Amino acid sequence: MMTGTGTHISSPLLALLALLLQIGLATADDTDIDQVEIRRMLQEQLIAGELQQIQPTPDWLKLRQIYHNYGGQLLWHAASGQISLAGAELHRFIAESATLGLEPHLYHATDFPDQPFTTSRQVVLNDLLLTDGFLKLSEALAQGQLDPGRVDPLWKIPVERIDNIKLLDQAVIDLNPSAVLNSLMPQAHGYQQLLQALSDYRHLADQGGWSTLPDAPLIRPGDHHDLVPLLRQRLVASNEHGDEIPDDPRFYDPSLQQSIERFQRSHGLKMDAIIGPHTRAAMNVSVEQRIAQIASNLERWRWLPQQLGDRYILVNIGGYLMQLIENDQIRLEKKAIIGRPKRTTPSFATRVTHLVLNPTWTVPRRIAVEDLLPEQRRDSEYLLRKNIQIQQREGDQWVEQDPAMIDWGQYSKYHFPFRLRQSPGDGNSLGRIKFHMPNPYDIYLHDTPAQGLFAYPVRDFSSGCVRVHEISDLVHQLIPEDDIDTTAQIAEQLESRETQYVKLAHPIDIFLVYFTAWVDTTGQIQFRPDIYDLDRPLILGLQQLHLQQASQLAHHDPEKNTLSD
Repeated sequence: MMTGTGTHISSPLLALLALLLQIGLATADDTDIDQVEIRRMLQEQLIAGELQQIQPTPDWLKLRQIYHNYGGQLLWHAASGQISLAGAELHRFIAESATLGLEPHLYHATDFPDQPFTTSRQVVLNDLLLTDGFLKLSEALAQGQLDPGRVDPLWKIPVERIDNIKLLDQAVIDLNPSAVLNSLMPQAHGYQQLLQALSDYRHLADQGGWSTLPDAPLIRPGDHHDLVPLLRQRLVASNEHGDEIPDDPRFYDPSLQQSIERFQRSHGLKMDAIIGPHTRAAMNVSVEQRIAQIASNLERWRWLPQQLGDRYILVNIGGYLMQLIENDQIRLEKKAIIGRPKRTTPSFATRVTHLVLNPTWTVPRRIAVEDLLPEQRRDSEYLLRKNIQIQQREGDQWVEQDPAMIDWGQYSKYHFPFRLRQSPGDGNSLGRIKFHMPNPYDIYLHDTPAQGLFAYPVRDFSSGCVRVHEISDLVHQLIPEDDIDTTAQIAEQLESRETQYVKLAHPIDIFLVYFTAWVDTTGQIQFRPDIYDLDRPLILGLQQLHLQQASQLAHHDPEKNTLSD
């Protein structure tokens, strides 16, 4: 470590001892006893930081560096010990961080006394904990509370790291810590809407939430059943139905039918108004579970880059949606088909640079050996009907082979010396349009001949790539309105049935993210089943983080574990 003068020393402790000598303790010229005492206590607290049982553990190395940079002065208190306006503002921000889906006690909120300070020790401790709280909170807002690598094996987007000491300097100099902290959280409208949903569901929890529904046979509109009054109560409790009651409470009336259909839509269920096991199971998810689900998706937002750009494509993997975002508003939204649980679509970011019209599909080896090879064994004309050519390497070239001349029984996933390629056409698995977006996962956005699959509410049918409904609408949005020549060229080349590449004049960033809770364009909260089982480890990680700190704080009394006067 280096001191401010560049002298090499062996430990932070020695550096601070040297700093004590530089600053000095009480001198004959000191006229403010309070300031002298506070300065002495600050240095003692910094030196013995690791010996103090403060939870969560402050970053003492950073605190020593910070207070050295500020010449041993307090950052949030006057020399008299009175907290400054900026310090009080930071205190309030930390105390209210629960509204952001965070746990205030992780940032020392429970350590801040409510009464005025009576000792220099209290003043110093409060200043140190406010500073450490700022450092921890700034990281949580900008980077998330957890490392995605620990809880989400499919998250491939690098988390942007911040310089929280530099941000602290900005907060101290500007006397405005709230402005700095507010600037660190995701600014996207989707994140802000989800924060409001968190507040709404916490309010529902404060009101007692809702009761679970018992098993029952299928109930259809117009039926009379003892479960109907319970259904109505359940939807009223979550503010999804009015409090009107028909003359016969057991009657499944049209008003309740509309509320059930809205509920089914907001939970990704088939909108048939039939009360069956899937609808009942969604209703029986507790308000506490929904709060945890919302909080986990807020965490995913914090893992994303702070600046997503003025225009980008967002693929909501868990919601089976593709959105074009412009100036923080959804310009276009289309249904999407994503990878099934055994062939997942990862969360990653890249850029769309080209369009491929009438693409040729080079079949990934895994699909070739696990899906197509068994089909070809069962049906010797399968590959021929699918317009798939078989190629085998001879020297430095791939040479086409006749599938009828191949003994497919002798090949397996461990021995498959072929390359399969599907020619362009209406039956091509990539459809008529593919979005070229460089990435190491061989994941692309593309068209599909299987348009009927978009009618299903759960659309996990692919081997990892993202199929987009009415993909030509997205193409038109990415071509400038005044670029008539390119639009005409695309239409002409699609008709040619030959593979063509069109370079986008303005390449566009694309983010593929696994969300299971979000707010739609109508302001309605949307929940989806966790088909990749990624919510559970994330929720558990957040709960363990909070419970661990709560357990430590239950045995922690900062007054008893700091140096005495």
